[in-house]
Amino acid sequence: MSDYNWFRLDNAAKIYPVIQTERWSPIFRMTAIMKEPVSRELLQRALDSLSERFPSFYVRIRTGMFWYYLERLSAAPRVEDDVINPCGAMTKGEPLFRVRCHENRISLEMHHVVTDGTGGLTFFKTLLAQYLRMAGHDIPCDRGVLDPTDRPDDEELEDAFMRFSEMKILPPRMEQRAYKIRGTRLPMDFMRITTGTMRASEVHAAAKRHGATVTEFLTALLLQCVYKIQLADGHPQRPVKVSVPVNLRRYYGTRTLRNFSQYLNPGIDPQYGEFTFEEILSQVHHYMRLMYTEKNLNARISKNVADEKNVVLRFVPLFVKNAAIFFEWSRIGENLFSTTLSNMGVVDMPDELAQHIERMDFALHTARRNKCECAVLTFGDTMSLSFSSTISERYLERLFFTALVKNSIHVLVESNEL
Repeated sequence: MSDYNWFRLDNAAKIYPVIQTERWSPIFRMTAIMKEPVSRELLQRALDSLSERFPSFYVRIRTGMFWYYLERLSAAPRVEDDVINPCGAMTKGEPLFRVRCHENRISLEMHHVVTDGTGGLTFFKTLLAQYLRMAGHDIPCDRGVLDPTDRPDDEELEDAFMRFSEMKILPPRMEQRAYKIRGTRLPMDFMRITTGTMRASEVHAAAKRHGATVTEFLTALLLQCVYKIQLADGHPQRPVKVSVPVNLRRYYGTRTLRNFSQYLNPGIDPQYGEFTFEEILSQVHHYMRLMYTEKNLNARISKNVADEKNVVLRFVPLFVKNAAIFFEWSRIGENLFSTTLSNMGVVDMPDELAQHIERMDFALHTARRNKCECAVLTFGDTMSLSFSSTISERYLERLFFTALVKNSIHVLVESNEL
């Protein structure tokens, strides 16, 4: 066991132990389809070997008097068989990630209290590289693959929110409540994952034709689909908004492996009239250009950090904090967006590692109250776009993939639903 026996939760993680339940945890999943069958024994050895390199990952949630904290595990989690219904809830005493395998597939399921997508991808790439080394392949430690023999740097373990928040004038959190997609809940906590794979070059070309980035283009398509669902729904017209995670490491000089993201919520308000796709894309484009700035993002993280630094709040018993945090989450939280689009972008890794991988996927568990989420990852020229849904209706997925085809993008669709 290393010197790191416990960790404070980072600023973004503090909400998750309060809102998770026995049936739901905030989890994301990354999958690598390997070109050869996976050896479970070698994968376990690789997982065991990384516990000292990633001490803040090999943890469980514990309850203190004033805050939750993360306690180191005495041993690495065991590699599990993959399942048809992934991203099941993790209880507060369990390890906070799972590694699963089936035939030539390796999957990582990570609790969001540990890290965000960027930190999770760093861990996953390093695990895949270490597994292949144990299988006899020479994989270098560069392009996001960490050296398993190095000691963890203090910067990798820092709560970067605390270091970089600096704004004194803090913005309000409240925005207009967004439309929620309704549907018939799937039985037995089943979560359907519908994945469309396509050529990334075709998506880039479509986005370029519209004068937008890939994330702006996909966000606008998703907004248009949810907008159409609301029009068909016949309920009072609320704003339609998509929550888009933003990696703050692009603005700040930190190599933290913990959470360091913020969320922007571009959208449209149907009360202003009907919107064409071009108008929706223009709204998204200009909103992202206006809001995706260091000063605006810093104001948002400073608001959250200011609450944590409040002297009175720091010494309030945990059960009182939990009640206050849950009330605030219920009032705002998921009310501010209709769905999520998380784009991990292009996965960068050494060629020696990439040549052993056929494809990579990325999926989110649905939010606690929102029924549908969307996650995107690009590996080589293959873009994988996965919808997670806990309702039986498939109208969002069908509308979205149809919209891609209409933009000259060929899509192959598959699902875990039998």
